Amino acid sequence: MLSSCTPELFELLPHLAAVAVVSVDAGGPVVIVRARTRDGLAARCTGCGTTSRWGHSRYVRHLADVTVGRRPVRIDLSVRRLYCENPACAKVTFAEQVDQLTVRYQRRTPLLQHLVEVVGILLAGRGGARLLRILNVPLSRTSVLFQLMRVPQPPVITPRVLGVDDFALYGDI
Repeated sequence: MLSSCTPELFELLPHLAAVAVVSVDAGGPVVIVRARTRDGLAARCTGCGTTSRWGHSRYVRHLADVTVGRRPVRIDLSVRRLYCENPACAKVTFAEQVDQLTVRYQRRTPLLQHLVEVVGILLAGRGGARLLRILNVPLSRTSVLFQLMRVPQPPVITPRVLGVDDFALYGDI
């Protein structure tokens, strides 16, 4: 177990630079990184966008991350729950989010989520699940397809110029 952060850790996992890493446990089959958000920093309310430092409590989020050395990584991140300082806001409390590390209601880091989406686009269900299993990200084919359905469609581009064939009528010639 490592109790202090080394520069090599931030080279392997650069998205952890915004949080304070408490410890890294690499003794078992899963690398467990324990971290916490920094106190005193303001966070934006997810309802109205007002910044707040008024603390309510803390809780631990368990985030799956990309593998390191063929071993899965789990980040146990202690985040703050804050009061919204805007009295007109419908949300009374909100959980702070860390850029490039957390997304609301997600149990995967954005980096791992992007990997799952790319594999889902390229290989879809069973093939995607097999490749992710090789990468030590065990997901079912249904989960890969569900993530594929969540990927936004590319924007529809209206053509500026139409050719003659675009108006061709196929019928009795």
